[in-house]
Amino acid sequence: MNTFLVTVGVGLATAAILALSALAFTLEYAVSRIANFAHGEFLTIGAYAAYSTQGIFHENVAAAAVIAAAVGAVAGLLLNALVIEQFRGRSAITVLIATLGVALIVQNVLDMIYGAANVSYSYPQGSLHHVGPFLWTTSDIEVIVSALVVAGLIYLLLQQTRFGKAIRAVSQDRALAQVSGIPARRIIMGTWVLAGALAGFAGFALAATIGTFGPLLGFNFLLLTITATVAGGLGRPYATLGGALIVGLAIQIAGTYTSSAYELVFAFLLLVLLMLFRPNGVFVRRSSVTVRA
Repeated sequence: MNTFLVTVGVGLATAAILALSALAFTLEYAVSRIANFAHGEFLTIGAYAAYSTQGIFHENVAAAAVIAAAVGAVAGLLLNALVIEQFRGRSAITVLIATLGVALIVQNVLDMIYGAANVSYSYPQGSLHHVGPFLWTTSDIEVIVSALVVAGLIYLLLQQTRFGKAIRAVSQDRALAQVSGIPARRIIMGTWVLAGALAGFAGFALAATIGTFGPLLGFNFLLLTITATVAGGLGRPYATLGGALIVGLAIQIAGTYTSSAYELVFAFLLLVLLMLFRPNGVFVRRSSVTVRA
C-alpha cells in the first residue's frame, strides 16, 4: 500500500483526536479569554478515570468513554470555579501561570497515585480495515466517527440552542451579554463543563490509540492542541476543526518522511510560523481581530 496514503490515514485519525481537544481549548478561550495551560490535564484525568474503572464496567468501551467525559467535565467545573473565576480581572500572564501551576500539581498527584510508569488499557484495538485508500484499526474508525458526531452536535448546540447562542454572546462581549439578561457567569461555567467533557473524552481516545500512557499524556499533547487552535483561529470552534486537520496531517506526514521523534518539533515550528504570518488563523482574514464562537 502507498506509504503516503497510509500516513494520511494515520494523520486523519490523529486529527480526529486533536479536533476534540482543540475544540475544548477554543471554547475555554472564547468565554474566558485565557490560554488554559492545565487543559492537557483534562485529557490525562479522563484517560486515568477510564483506566481506573475499566474492570468495573467489564472493559466496556462506551462506558469508559462516558466516565472519561464525566470526570473531565467535573475537572473543568472545578478549574473554572476555583482558579479561573478567582483570578478574573488579573492579567492574562497571571492566569496563565496559575493554570500552569495547576497542571504541575495534577501531574504530581497522578504520579503519586499511579506511579511514573506507563499504564495501558485492556481494550482491544480491533483488526485492520481497508477504508478506501486508508488503513485503520477498529479503534481509529470509532474515534473518527465519534469526532464527526461530536463536531455535528457542537454545531447544533451553538446554532440551535439557547445555551449555544448564549455562549456566542458571552464570547463576543461578556458585559453586554449580562446587560442583555444573559447569566454570563453560569454560561461560562457551563462552557467549562462542556469543554472538560470534550477534553476528557479526547484523553480516553488518545490513550486508547497510542496504547500506553502516563501522567504527562495530556501535557505532551498540549502543544499540538494549541497549534491546531491557532491554525483555526482562537475562539473559533468551527475553524478549529480545520486547524486540527491541517496540524494532524502535517505532523504525521513530516514525521513519516523524517522521524516520528521530531513530531513535536514540527508542531512547534508550525506554531511559530502561524504566529508570525497567520496569528488570527489560516481561515481568518488578516484584518480580522475579533474573537467569536
